[in-house]
Amino acid sequence: MADSRLEQVADHVWWFTPDERSDRPSLVAVLGERQTAVVDAGASAAHARAFLDALAPLEPAPLRAVALTHWHWDHSFGAGAYDAPVVAQRETAAEVARQASLAWDETSLAERVRTGAELEFCADMLHVEYPGLAGIEIALPHEVFDAELTLELGGVTCRLVHVGGDHAADSVVAHIPEDGVLVLGDCHYPRLYASREHYTPDGLRSVLVRLRGFTPVRHVIEGHGEEALDAVGFASQLARLEGAIDRVEELGEEAIGTATSDDDRETLELLLAGFQA
Repeated sequence: MADSRLEQVADHVWWFTPDERSDRPSLVAVLGERQTAVVDAGASAAHARAFLDALAPLEPAPLRAVALTHWHWDHSFGAGAYDAPVVAQRETAAEVARQASLAWDETSLAERVRTGAELEFCADMLHVEYPGLAGIEIALPHEVFDAELTLELGGVTCRLVHVGGDHAADSVVAHIPEDGVLVLGDCHYPRLYASREHYTPDGLRSVLVRLRGFTPVRHVIEGHGEEALDAVGFASQLARLEGAIDRVEELGEEAIGTATSDDDRETLELLLAGFQA
């Protein structure tokens, strides 16, 4: 399937771009002198193999670890395709284990959608990634951490930090300080597993505060963003989100009238939905 591109973002960092056809997210490789780290495993073994095939001409050092940014299937189901330990935050490991305990046949998945335990969108994308739902194999994490873990790769480090947030309470970001790269996963996205998609002001603000604490940041890779952000674009995004929180807290429903763009209006609506979720 892969029409994803492998792009060099910084001296040590390579980005395999997302593919919206089956909601495949960004995958990132940090290439050290002695070892390589991968951030996010991908949606399937096929996704992971396409990424590894794209990396192969670079002759990267052996894999030290595959680090998950959070438990959602599109970021974790490809983990078994890598010949390396899977590293995850403790809550991520627990959620991946829960997923591994589930049945992934057509009837079982449809029943979880019916009861609200699974999202219809995710079920649809799973059917694209796995025709007939064949081949789903969920690998359990090998190494677990709580707040933070740093991978020493030789001349470069990959710092994994738990930041939480509405999208998934286990969300982790990867900071590569030598290159000024921050890999966000989906930490700043709204919560999907709920009766209604939403942000909460406290949940979003807490993530934004954490993200502002990383320095240096010259390049930012989002889980499903089509382009990497530079420092100016990242600062602008944070300011827009913070401004939306302030307006909703001050104005309530009337904040919708202050929207300056379609993106801004959507953020305001998601924040307002958080009061009703």
